Amino acid sequence: MNSQLMRLALLSATVALLAGLSTSAWAGDSHMMKDGPILTAKEAKSLVATAKTPKDHLKLALYFSQRADRYDAEAKDHDDMIEIYRKTPNPQASKMPGGVGTIEHCEFFAKSDREMAKALREMAVAHQEMAPEAR
Repeated sequence: MNSQLMRLALLSATVALLAGLSTSAWAGDSHMMKDGPILTAKEAKSLVATAKTPKDHLKLALYFSQRADRYDAEAKDHDDMIEIYRKTPNPQASKMPGGVGTIEHCEFFAKSDREMAKALREMAVAHQEMAPEAR
């Protein structure tokens, strides 16, 4: 396997791992969290399959908006790290496992997080539009 394919495989595995970790962080009891999500990931999956009322769709819209906000925050964190790495280069941190540079790593995740936030906002809008039509 050439190095470019290995790098792509490593990045894909990292994305899957991070997506799983971010989902599990939301999987606790949302009703006990003051500023937490309106739904847990498990509740959202169930509601997606059963949503019938305007209230159901508005809950899903809020859930997807909250998830998008988290991805936007993650993108900003990666943007901040890019600036830090540019200002204070560290030769020991110049390469991540698999040969991916730290700035390249942060740029990749900032872009991916923004794309995920955009997709989640589209889901939120879709459920907001479904709400008035639901009974």
